[in-house]
Amino acid sequence: MLRDTGLVFVYQTRRLLRAPVVIVVGIMQPLLWLLLFGPLLDSLTGPGLGSSDAFDLFAPGLLVMLALYGSLYTGFELISELRAGVVERMVVTPMRPTALILGKALRDVLALGVQAGILLLIAFAMGLDADFGGLLLALGLFVIVVVMTASFSYAVALTLRDENMMSQSMGFLSLPLLLLSGVVLPLGLAPGWLRDIAQANPFYHVVEASRAAMSGDFSDSSIVVALGFSVGLTLLVMRWAVGSLRRG
Repeated sequence: MLRDTGLVFVYQTRRLLRAPVVIVVGIMQPLLWLLLFGPLLDSLTGPGLGSSDAFDLFAPGLLVMLALYGSLYTGFELISELRAGVVERMVVTPMRPTALILGKALRDVLALGVQAGILLLIAFAMGLDADFGGLLLALGLFVIVVVMTASFSYAVALTLRDENMMSQSMGFLSLPLLLLSGVVLPLGLAPGWLRDIAQANPFYHVVEASRAAMSGDFSDSSIVVALGFSVGLTLLVMRWAVGSLRRG
């Protein structure tokens, strides 16, 4: 299993290195949010929010935004590989189907990890103040979310096998997931009914946990909830993707 996963990871990484522009393009959206929206937080005030506090709440959310948008559309590549017969040739080999999904997801972790590193360096230069241990925990959550979202994207791709249908499906999902995650500002400022709906959004819990961790508040219950939510969903969508691959 480990050998097969490693083989897929190395193969997919080599393909990625042949087109490094993918990494540059992928980071542009969260980077633009950081550079163009971040300065607007200087004058933001509210209950418990000073300007620096607002930016410290905003920056961790960008990691989740990067994980969401960076991995939610990776399934398009898999549809191309299905059409070219690449996946079919891999499936008939002794390689475990799980290794194919996991190897590709780990490639996504590497690509988005580089982007997250660049994003954090710029955020620290702009005034981000984060606890070191909390930052490591937030990055661990980031890795789990990337694997979860990428596996979900691959599962949808293997189920639909059509770029147009997948584009519409992902577009329909991405906006409410983003708005209900509280990436820009904490949903604690939102009305109660909106907070209740957000409880069903795994990205909301990850955003809250990342903010708590990077502020050094390791006793916050959101950290445990986010870990349980994201790990459980990762196992479920991974099983869905592997099952779809075997049936295909």
